[in-house]
Amino acid sequence: MAPYPLMLLTAAFMLAPAIGGCSQQKYDVDTRPPATAGHAEIVLTADKTGNGQLSMELEHLPPPQQIDPSLQYYVVWATADGRDPYKLGVLDYDAKDRTGKLDATFSDDRLTLIVTLEKDATVSAPLGARVLEQVVIAPRR
Repeated sequence: MAPYPLMLLTAAFMLAPAIGGCSQQKYDVDTRPPATAGHAEIVLTADKTGNGQLSMELEHLPPPQQIDPSLQYYVVWATADGRDPYKLGVLDYDAKDRTGKLDATFSDDRLTLIVTLEKDATVSAPLGARVLEQVVIAPRR
């Protein structure tokens, strides 16, 4: 008789995301030169109202100044439908752990995410070297 309660518990865990109305899409991506050996995990979450949340975590990122003394920031951009890239934000970078994190919202179903190395966090267009470029598709809402 023990298997029946276990089946109910398993079914409850499987249905929990559907009940909450959220879905998720995950991407694992490696960075490219000049930030070799980096790895990114990108998670897109969308709910049935059309709101989207993007979470990006990168590890094994060299400090920007190590690549070029004039560089200071990793900046994250997005572009969709042939539009110019727009800034999602600046990675919250931890030089000691060599990690970076960014949380942002999105509304497009398909995006190209870009991470660049920049001298200035206030740049309005991606000017620096692209260390990551990945097309992502939002989960079904």
